[in-house]
Amino acid sequence: MEELQIPDRYKPGFEKLLSIDNKTVDEFIEALKQAPPLLLIEDLASAVASKVQTLTVEEIVDIVEALISLYNFRDYSGESTEELVERIAQSVQDDEELPYISNEQKQEFERTLTTFLEFNGVLSVASKAINVVRDHERVFTRSRVLTDMRPVFESDIEKGPAGVAIVHMLKIEYADLDGKHEFFVALDSIDLEQLREQLDRADRKAKAIELMLSRANIPYLNYLSVE
Repeated sequence: MEELQIPDRYKPGFEKLLSIDNKTVDEFIEALKQAPPLLLIEDLASAVASKVQTLTVEEIVDIVEALISLYNFRDYSGESTEELVERIAQSVQDDEELPYISNEQKQEFERTLTTFLEFNGVLSVASKAINVVRDHERVFTRSRVLTDMRPVFESDIEKGPAGVAIVHMLKIEYADLDGKHEFFVALDSIDLEQLREQLDRADRKAKAIELMLSRANIPYLNYLSVE
């Protein structure tokens, strides 16, 4: 079976999983059981950190990101938990950028991963929800508005500007399968007002849906970032 390559962004999480003891794993799982469904990983990490004193929020973020990547891969590949754990543990042992682990430590690492992957709960919800949110051709990452003053001159330039026009440049950054990209759109004051009205309307619709979900006792997963 082909060995998995661990992306660099997840290596800190796996490295931390190699070092935590059984007591910390139990505390982590218990904290996850008490955590509400959350889509933003930083929020979930904060909820766990209040119950796991031996790990920082940043370390928990690394661990949760690594675990969610495993949930996603398992759902995508259709592999069993046992198969995935065995492959990941072997990849970690063979990765020269991660700490060396003996066969005994590898077995302990496999038990740790199995415990987390068999838990499901909020980690499973988060992994599936992130896939739903990101299942688009392009995903917005950030924006910025740059405002320019552009003078308008008559034929006799020496008389100075006859007036000044204000132009707003809306910069949109997004991500797709090829990486991160950006584009610019010119806006005037009327365009800004129209955009503001559309955003306000979208916000009101979201609040109405949130109220409906609350009445139906369905958790609202408020996603704040897709980076």
